[in-house]
Amino acid sequence: MKIAGVVLAGGQSSRFGRPKMFEAFEKLPLYQHSLLALKQNKLSPLLIATNSELLPLFQQDDEIHWMIESPAHQGPLFALHQLLQENPDVEWFFVVASDMPFMNHTFIKTLLHKIDDCYDAVIPQQAGRIQPLAALYRRTVLVETTKLVAENRRSMKALLDVIRVNYVDFKKDDLVFTNINSQNDWPKGDLT
Repeated sequence: MKIAGVVLAGGQSSRFGRPKMFEAFEKLPLYQHSLLALKQNKLSPLLIATNSELLPLFQQDDEIHWMIESPAHQGPLFALHQLLQENPDVEWFFVVASDMPFMNHTFIKTLLHKIDDCYDAVIPQQAGRIQPLAALYRRTVLVETTKLVAENRRSMKALLDVIRVNYVDFKKDDLVFTNINSQNDWPKGDLT
């Protein structure tokens, strides 16, 4: 079974003020934390979904395949749809946002163990809040993403409402879901 590791890195970072995925945290650009967690679990192919404006800013890596969102800035559901279309030989996609400084290989491994043919997605949740941008999606969701994109619906929740989901609970104090949306979101004392 082929499981791709995907970093979603095509956002506008409008609240942050500049492309946040390149900001350093513990000596690495933010997106590298997500990429490293996927690499450590030997997922293949490794993909970064971004746009043509941001592409030149990434460190080039022979292990990485690039998906250029077209059109750009349509959101994660559109990016997932394009990933499904462009990678027909991949059964599962582990999708991780590029702005999660505490993403780690243990979290990825935990969700990978929850893959089951009974489900179309494996979605973590923390204190009742779903985390669709640190989750697994199966090729079977292509039919529904096609419908939603055609209807110009871009909500990940809209997708989860119409597919078979395995929700996996995580502790309230687990930092893995911390994401950086503004300058005030940085963990205190951890900047480089």
